[in-house]
Amino acid sequence: MASAPPSMAVTRPAFGLPNLRRNVCPHFYMTGSRGAIPIQAPHLLKALIRQDTNTSRCQLRGGVHMEQGYVNDVCLTPRFNQCVFYEDELTRE
Repeated sequence: MASAPPSMAVTRPAFGLPNLRRNVCPHFYMTGSRGAIPIQAPHLLKALIRQDTNTSRCQLRGGVHMEQGYVNDVCLTPRFNQCVFYEDELTRE
C-alpha cells in the first residue's frame, strides 16, 4: 500500500477536555456532613449541589449559604466575576 506524502497528511484537532475549573469561581466551595468537599471533578459539582445534605458556600463570605439557582447561574459559569461578593473583594484591594 502506498502512503500519502507528508504534505497530504491529515491533521486532526487535538483531543482534550476543556479546563472545567476555569468556569468555577475560585472562592466557591461546598460542605457536607463531614466538612469541606474537595472539588477535584468540577463536572460533578451540579450533581453535588442538588443533594440537600450539601451546602454551597463562598470563601469571601464564610457564613453565607448560597441558593442552588444562584450557584448554577453565577458561581459555576465563566461569569463568576459578576458575583456581588467577588465585586466587593475587588473594590477592597
